[in-house]
Amino acid sequence: MSRFICALGMFLAVNAWADTSVDSLTQLLEENRNVEGEFRQVTYNEQGEQVQHSEGVFLLAAPNRFVWDTISPFPQRIISDGEWVTIWDVDLEQATRKPFAGTVGNSPAALLGDSAANVLSHYAVESVGKDSYKLAPNDQEDLFDSLTLSFNDKAISAMSIKDVLGQTTVIEFSNIEAHEGVSEQNFNVDLPESVDVIIEQ
Repeated sequence: MSRFICALGMFLAVNAWADTSVDSLTQLLEENRNVEGEFRQVTYNEQGEQVQHSEGVFLLAAPNRFVWDTISPFPQRIISDGEWVTIWDVDLEQATRKPFAGTVGNSPAALLGDSAANVLSHYAVESVGKDSYKLAPNDQEDLFDSLTLSFNDKAISAMSIKDVLGQTTVIEFSNIEAHEGVSEQNFNVDLPESVDVIIEQ
């Protein structure tokens, strides 16, 4: 009987700790839904070799609106107006539009832009250090194995994504500034007539 009570106590303690992690991460994510700054993104293969690198600027605005502008090495704009996400490869003169709901698991900006309650309902959350959290997807068919979010002074500082192919993408955020609202014009996509547009449902 005493072993059962001890095991039950440990079970309840683990669940209480998990709930605390979710509550803490929820608060941090909500505090970072109206921010702007810069990012540096590096992807490593399974052997730890760098295979891709990019830098740019981003803007987040609740609800579900964002601009993710890659400046180098190739210009690409990913813009959400809250309902649709447009991925525009500037040099290739190609763009893809898809519903916002289908991008949350695949886009760092979409994951940060969506409400914490909606995002975290799809993951098991574990605290892995001070203001650092590891998320494991509940859906085995997700495109990545794990996601780690880190914060510094309550501002998003880094995101690490390990995908199902063994690649790891590390995104470092800098010069983060909060805002109280921005013009809707930031999220309007005015594509040149020369751009081929593909719409995915």
